[in-house]
Amino acid sequence: MPIIAGIETLTDLLATDQLEALEKAAEIHKMQSNIQFTIKDVRDQKIYMEVSQSETRSKKYANEATLIKRAHEVFDKWFPEYELDIEPTTHGLTPTSVVTPAWLERKMKEKNVRIKQIAFDTGVDRDSIADWVSGKRSMSQIVKAMFFFYLSK
Repeated sequence: MPIIAGIETLTDLLATDQLEALEKAAEIHKMQSNIQFTIKDVRDQKIYMEVSQSETRSKKYANEATLIKRAHEVFDKWFPEYELDIEPTTHGLTPTSVVTPAWLERKMKEKNVRIKQIAFDTGVDRDSIADWVSGKRSMSQIVKAMFFFYLSK
């Protein structure tokens, strides 16, 4: 599976080894910052693309200007005679990104809900819930979603 979505639209413009080098450059941004590049179209000496960033472990996200800069870093070397039409999409925080052990404790206190009640209502064992609430165990996105919707009602 290619790192750059839509890279096949560039096969008439670059040799195979150049395409591989372009993919390697994009892969670095994918691995380090979870930035993805998508080629939408190539016409009239212009490359139309999207550049976006998904969730990162560090929770640090690039703004639109930085995403555009990253696209130029990857593509300008290979396409100096082409104009890049870049549509940046910054990472939008999900509603569940607020769910932390401190948020859980605060919401449980506000709603007067105990671990035992959450376990009964959700079918999740009490020990797992206690570990998530205390921060002993990290929460997956699904667990955060469960807590968010359970405690936001």
